[in-house]
Parts: sequence; C-alpha cells; structure tokens
Amino acid sequence: MSQRPDFEVFVAADGAFAAFEEAVLDAQTSITGGFRIFDMSTPLLSDTARAVGETWFDLLVHVLRRGVRMDLAVSDFDPVYATELHQQAWATVKQGAALVETAGVPATQVRVRALLHPATPGMAPWLAFLPASLRKKRARHAALSRDALAEAPGLSRNLPDLHPVTHHQKLAVIDDDTLYIGGLDLNERRFDTPDHDRPAAQTWSDVQVIVRNDPAVAEAKAHIETFDDVVRGNTPPPPVQRLRRTLSADRRFKLPFLSPRTLVSEIETLHRDAFTQARHLIYIETQFMRSQPMAEALAEAAQARPDLTLILILPALPEPAAFDADDDIGFETRYGMGLERDALRTLRDGFGDRATIASPVQPVLAARETRATLAGSPIIYVHNKVLVQDADRAFVGSANMNGRSLHWDTEAGLLVDSPARVGTLRSALFHHWWRADIARDWTDPAQMQPLWQAEIWRNDVRNPDTRRGFLVSHDARLHEAKGQSLPLATDDMV
Repeated sequence: MSQRPDFEVFVAADGAFAAFEEAVLDAQTSITGGFRIFDMSTPLLSDTARAVGETWFDLLVHVLRRGVRMDLAVSDFDPVYATELHQQAWATVKQGAALVETAGVPATQVRVRALLHPATPGMAPWLAFLPASLRKKRARHAALSRDALAEAPGLSRNLPDLHPVTHHQKLAVIDDDTLYIGGLDLNERRFDTPDHDRPAAQTWSDVQVIVRNDPAVAEAKAHIETFDDVVRGNTPPPPVQRLRRTLSADRRFKLPFLSPRTLVSEIETLHRDAFTQARHLIYIETQFMRSQPMAEALAEAAQARPDLTLILILPALPEPAAFDADDDIGFETRYGMGLERDALRTLRDGFGDRATIASPVQPVLAARETRATLAGSPIIYVHNKVLVQDADRAFVGSANMNGRSLHWDTEAGLLVDSPARVGTLRSALFHHWWRADIARDWTDPAQMQPLWQAEIWRNDVRNPDTRRGFLVSHDARLHEAKGQSLPLATDDMV
C-alpha cells in the first residue's frame, strides 16, 4: 500500500471518486460501506483504477478476486413516492449478485443489501395519505412496463405503506484503517470538477474527506455494521467519540404520528454547541437551510455575542425548483422553500449585516435567464454539508440544516478538531470558492466576514468573466414567490 496522507479533503467528485477508487484498490481484507446510492456502473476516473477496467463493477471484481470481503448497505425507498430510487436500490442488489458470479467468489464473501428504514406512519396519517397513495400507485403501474415493474418489488403490495424516513449516509471503511465520509453518493449525477465547467443542471459541489489511522475509522465501521439493527430496536447505538450520527426508529405508540422516534441527534447537538461556543465566526455550507430551530439558535447566539458573524453558502434554489418545469415542482419542494424563506429571515433579523448569505455561479454569461441563473450566470448546485466553528472545530458529513437530517434520516459525519486538520479543511473550502489562495485576513475568523461580503457585493455587479471566484449574493425572491406553508405538516418532513 502506498503512503497517503492521514487527512484529505475533496470539494468535488473528480478528486473524491479517484481517491476512493485508489483506496479500494489498496484494500487487503475488507470494504464496508453505507450509501444512499451506489451505482456500480459509474465510470472509473483514476489511471490506476482504469488499468483494471472501465467501471466500479470492474474494479470490485478485481478486488474481490484477491479475497477482499465486501459488505455494502444502500438505502431502499418508498416504492410509490420514490419509485426510481427504489428501482436503483434493487438494481444495486442485482449488481452485487452479478459481482459474485463474475468474480467467481463464494456468495458469503459479498453482501449487498437494500435497507428500507422500518419507521412507518401511524394509522391516522396513513389513512389521510391513502387516497393519494393509491392514485400514485395506479399511475406508476400504468406508466411502467412489465420489466420495469419487476425491478420495483415494493409496488406489488395491494395497500401501499408509507416510508417517509431514509438512510442518507455516505461512508465507507477500507481495511479497518481508512474512512471515506461526507456528502457524496456514487453515481454519474454526482460527478463534477472544482471548475464546475458544465451545464448548470450537471454541476454538483460537494465535500468528502478521507481519514486514516484515526479512532473514527473503527467507530464508522461499527456504525455501518449495526445501524440497521439499531433503527429496528434490536441493539443500542455503539458509543462514539469522533463520529456524529442521526438515528431514528419506529414509534411504539404512533397512531397520530407521521414522524419516527429520534434515537440519536449527535449532529444537531454538535451544531448547537458550535453556535454557543463560537467567538467570531460560524461558517456553514449546506444544501438546505430549512430548520427554524437551528436558525433561531444561530440568531440567539448572534444577539448574545455582538462580535459573532455568519457566512452561509447554499444553492440558489433546490434542485427541482432550479431545473424542473413548474408543473414538476412538488409540494414538498415548495414547502421546503417556504421553510428556507422563514429560516433566512430569522438569520437576517438576528445577525443584520454580520451575516453573509451567498450562492455560487459560473463565471460566464447565461445564454438566457431561467430559474437556473443568478446574477446573469448559470448556477452551481451546492450539495455540501460542512460546519466550521472559528478555526477550532469542524464537521463534514451527510446532514443538511433541515429537520429531516437532524431528527429523522440516518446520517453520519466526522468531528474534526485537530488544528492542522481544521486548517486543511478551511484552506480547501476557501480556495475552492475564490478559485485562488487568499490573503491571511480573508481567512481570519475575526475579520473575514465583512471582507467576503464586500467582495461578493462587487461580484454581484461585475461582468461574469471579471468576477473574483464563484460567489454572489443569495437571492431569496424565488423562495418568497414559490415557497408554500403547510400549517399541519411537521418541519422535519423536508
């Protein structure tokens, strides 16, 4: 095995996927993974991996033939409301069976599971949703061929269940010494480069880290091996020091409830502690800022400490609102936009001019104005999930700033508190957004927010090819126009 750093940060899939490929190629004994999506037909990127094949399937066959064991858990999804994702999960299971046959290894050497979170709603919400569920199920059956229906086994139930909770984590452990963790699933949709020089709908900013020779590696492996039993109530969550998780289970008494019972909310606790302890700066990159309790906690911290500043980077719009037709933007997306509208108002009220809220765009002029443009340029879609408290502590994982990630879905992330590692992470993040090294005061938690804000304002009025970096001001007007309130809905749904 070649010598590699103990901590690496990747801010797009090209580097992350290549490093993951090489870590798997180095495997001597085992690969243990838990992902929302893991498509083995994803093309390989690194030269060393491409020497053994074209796709992840080829890479895994090569490694399995050396005797490496593989245990992969992917998320299954509600077959009626998330049919394509349900089909993808079972396609991965079939890929796992094909691995065994192609590699010529014992079936006991490979385990690939599609795991459906066991939490289901109580009778009252199930009955309330039943007419819509039956209509959607009939529409799915009418739209799918017989072969496609066979690839969605959950659609065969006469009365559809509701499965509102998923496993949203993205992590893998190789040989008990390497952990790959963050926000990236494995498929072609997640691919992008740090230049984001692609059509807006194909951009994908994300953050993944690799750690080696760290206690978090063993904690992550124990988590992957036990989380299904934990959420089913068969075993307690294993103790952790460096890993942070969200875990939930079915309610014992659930008649009126749509929501599960939260077992572990370590990610929420980490964020709340950071808000309380930060002296100068809270820095967040997130796909969603929809949690009103988190927004209120941040605003309260701002009121208590007049020197506290906020830099928040998020996409201009959620993915369906940015790239789909109006008729295809579902109520859950509009509801999420309404929650984000309210959370951003709370942050602006709490911080005033001490808050910078920004979104990235490409440094080119858009061919035409659409929802996928901002400041006259194509947007860059942000899927990042990062928190940095001053320059002291950080978190990288799979959880967004929404109630679903903090209370419902299975999530996993890494606490980073080594000064050197926090510095490596901050350098990678800041270099990515500004597309260059920046002056020391631009990275000083006590000084950077007003400096970033001033440059972002300048970017708002510059021609795209003269902007500095990717960031412009986030524009909440579309959230105001398209956001929708659902008075009886729980904020944790989206």
